[in-house]
Amino acid sequence: MIGGVYRTDVQTYGRGLEGLVAGTTSIGYIDGEEGRLVYRGYAVEELAANASFEEVTYLLLNGDLPDDYQLDEWHHEIASWRNPPEEAFKALGRIPNDAHPLAKYRTMLTVAACHIPEADATDLGAQQRRPARILSWAGSLASAAIRHLHNEPPVPPRMDLGYAAHFLYQALGRVPTEEERKAFEASLIVQAEHGLHAAAFAALVVISTGADLGSAVLAGMGALSGVRHGGANQLAWEVLEGLEDPDHARKWAKEKLAEGYRFPGFGHRVYKCPDPRVRVMEPYAEALLRSKGLENRWETYLALRDEVEQALGPRGIFANVDSITGLVYHPLGLPPSAFPIPFCLAIQTGWMAHCLEYLPEGRMIEPGAVYVG
Repeated sequence: MIGGVYRTDVQTYGRGLEGLVAGTTSIGYIDGEEGRLVYRGYAVEELAANASFEEVTYLLLNGDLPDDYQLDEWHHEIASWRNPPEEAFKALGRIPNDAHPLAKYRTMLTVAACHIPEADATDLGAQQRRPARILSWAGSLASAAIRHLHNEPPVPPRMDLGYAAHFLYQALGRVPTEEERKAFEASLIVQAEHGLHAAAFAALVVISTGADLGSAVLAGMGALSGVRHGGANQLAWEVLEGLEDPDHARKWAKEKLAEGYRFPGFGHRVYKCPDPRVRVMEPYAEALLRSKGLENRWETYLALRDEVEQALGPRGIFANVDSITGLVYHPLGLPPSAFPIPFCLAIQTGWMAHCLEYLPEGRMIEPGAVYVG
């Protein structure tokens, strides 16, 4: 490092800044050639099998898995913020019922941010006190946004449920089964961090200006609203839902492959091999679908995935996490337009971790441009 600038080989970049390195991190590591995703040294497969979402959020934000005392304190802190400001819920009254749930959720969180304690404080200590508040408020507000689709009132919070179960309780109006909770929690864990993707970088740019962490999260949510980013799981499910059975899936896929169609839920900027998050989620999705009598939906997914990957796998195009999460969210009872919300709930943890990592020595992000006249 020379004068605060890390010297690597001469950097090159493509459209969308592909290939450009924006900094260093100890939060997450993605190996797109071998299909590995690691949070703070832990493989995502290990975390999904053995940790709760609360443990993973603590790990990402603090650097280590919590001990029993730390986890109990973290549980208590998150649970204590399960009552967002009433003004945030009142904002729903001014939003059309059929507006996208992610837009409703973002609007309510904007209102809630105006009421957060220490709203004007942007010192590091104040910023570090915000993640639990944001995570907890976000869960309650996001569930209310989903219920608003059917003009249903918000469900009052409970203190005896973990984060994943509590979100489903508030969104669906019922306590999930253990099988449902495990599948949903795994989906949160595998989507909690994924490097400096578009939404994370948007959040990082905002925090670098001296803004508060809530504003940075809202910037990430704005980026996530694009169909190329956070909306792909909804699109992937809608494609699958339109296929009658495995035979139809294979026939349709062959026709679309001949047309050069871009399949939602397939291909990734980083992964040029099978997505490790898909490997984690497929057993949960299969078990949940079969338990609900939706075996045909699972077999149809496999037929579509195999047909596409046989044709495009040699070019490094495989199913990504957006192809599979809808197969968990649908049997839970979440409407397709709400599928981007769990992704947002999960990955805002990574955004906040990157922001807090950047703050102590970070400068305002202001890249230059090459003038071409």
